[in-house]
Amino acid sequence: MLGCNQDITVWVRKKIPETNQEFFVRHILPVKCKWKKYTERSISGGTAAVYNVSVIIIPYYAGLVDLRLKEGDIAALGIYGIELTGAVCPGEPGVYTLSDVKWLLAPNITTIKSVSYNFDVKGKHLRLTGN
Repeated sequence: MLGCNQDITVWVRKKIPETNQEFFVRHILPVKCKWKKYTERSISGGTAAVYNVSVIIIPYYAGLVDLRLKEGDIAALGIYGIELTGAVCPGEPGVYTLSDVKWLLAPNITTIKSVSYNFDVKGKHLRLTGN
């Protein structure tokens, strides 16, 4: 796909059913992707709002559906070996909380808000939007 030349790391949110505890599984996508960031402005009822939006295009590859990306997962521009947890892990190098990772990787990190599978003239791809 035209313009797909960036590496993306995603952290997929999982849950242990017995304990209801959340954790993240890190994946470095095996294909080059497209990452675009822009600022959205809206006015509603006399109140103005400005927020950043990220759009990530992932070309279709075998195993993409198995990854099961969904709302609430995390994506970052680049390749990272950072493990992400929901709890504080003192003394464990390379393991961080979600807020730590967002602070470390800002502005090149986003929380996924929507996922859509597209099969159009640009080819099969997954489109993620987030902020």
